[in-house]
Amino acid sequence: MNIKKTLQILTCLACLLTSINVSGQNPGWTTCSATSGTLDGSTSNILISDTLAAATFVVSPSPTSTIPQTEFLIIKKNSLASDSLGGVIISTSTTGAVSPQDIGLMVGDTFSVVPFSYEILQIKLAVRGILFDDVNIFLSCCSALDIAAPFPGICDSLNAAGISDSSDINNVNDLLNFISAFTGGGSTSLRGLNSVLVGINDPDQIGTLEGLGCTNGVSLICYATDSLPQNQTHHIVTSISNTNNIEGNADLKIAVNPNPFTNLISTGIISEMGGQHNLRVFDATGKLVHQEVKVLSAGEQHIRMDLGNLSSGIYFLQVTNDKNIVTQKIIKR
Repeated sequence: MNIKKTLQILTCLACLLTSINVSGQNPGWTTCSATSGTLDGSTSNILISDTLAAATFVVSPSPTSTIPQTEFLIIKKNSLASDSLGGVIISTSTTGAVSPQDIGLMVGDTFSVVPFSYEILQIKLAVRGILFDDVNIFLSCCSALDIAAPFPGICDSLNAAGISDSSDINNVNDLLNFISAFTGGGSTSLRGLNSVLVGINDPDQIGTLEGLGCTNGVSLICYATDSLPQNQTHHIVTSISNTNNIEGNADLKIAVNPNPFTNLISTGIISEMGGQHNLRVFDATGKLVHQEVKVLSAGEQHIRMDLGNLSSGIYFLQVTNDKNIVTQKIIKR
């Protein structure tokens, strides 16, 4: 492919953010015959001061030989990304665990956890190719991109994001910085992330960086993610004072999050009196299966409990102090 033709094709990067077909409607956004990981699709409350447990796959991403790295994107559903293609990706996590207050979320915000699997070595090679390879003896890849791309200054944007060589690409957050350089900066949605990767990979749509000679020979960036809400997990940031799942009375209230749960629960307690509080978990037959004793101050507090040793099923959490008793049904997955 000659340079003029390649640059003309690369100019079609402008189509990335407007082409419905490029970003796709298929539930699985994958390349390299990979299968995206899926979560359970549940929706649950999470206290703003709590930490979400690590994500658990219903179907694991595969094959790991093709997409060996899996991390998680945290998407704020009630805030549109700069690319206008969906909720903004506000953070990443290596396990899916996240604390709302640590990433700037507030009570009332909603967010999703979405797995993203990829081969980081391919991203490293592509970045090095873009920054250091030449199209020909007269033209570097950076110059060629600046001439052709709808958003000039791709290399400058990479440098500004702290990416000056392949060694600066180490996780999915660095990948997002790489993607942002192709879209003129600003925040990215899941669909926008997929769009740019499709644009880099698909010669039928916009040509490839490999065709330009700027990827160190990487012909395809392998990745897998899933756009279907039922294959993600969803969470509502809340406090015990506005939770719809409060049990109790004027003197003692409790709320459990998440419910259903996998291993950990956070029990929000509002007590009008300080002192000793007993937390007991009973199974459906009334048998005591877990017990903790806490000395609490009056007011609102949160107690984390690890119930991972329990079998799946229905249980009852009972909280008592010297004057009150409150019971709430909880469900172990």
